[in-house]
Amino acid sequence: MSVYDDVLEAVVWMANATNPYAKVTIGPLPPDNGISIAWSAGSLNTFMDKKSSVSMSAVLNAKHRDQQKAADALGRIHTALNMTKTYPAADNFQITNIETVGAPSYLGREQNQQWLYGSSLEVNFFLKGD
Repeated sequence: MSVYDDVLEAVVWMANATNPYAKVTIGPLPPDNGISIAWSAGSLNTFMDKKSSVSMSAVLNAKHRDQQKAADALGRIHTALNMTKTYPAADNFQITNIETVGAPSYLGREQNQQWLYGSSLEVNFFLKGD
């Protein structure tokens, strides 16, 4: 697994700690009555001492037959990730901040009556290494 996968897994763990109506899965489009997250873009900034600071965007989406459940779940996850004071770390990374860059909003309603909500997060972390 790459360090980027490890960081995304840590964000998933944090999101699942909010006890949403479904476990957060990795991927851009959630299953019916589900929630998903995926990287969308990022940049790597290397300083003079070669310490790497990474800023990556992730899409966080929810689908549910109950529109309020989808919206509320994303709202709770965003609030929890933005307000936390302690972020995960491992041998290869340290998350330093997570912030909302796109608040949860209505995207559409599918033919199967699933309401789709989308949002985005900015995840900042350092790469640890030699």
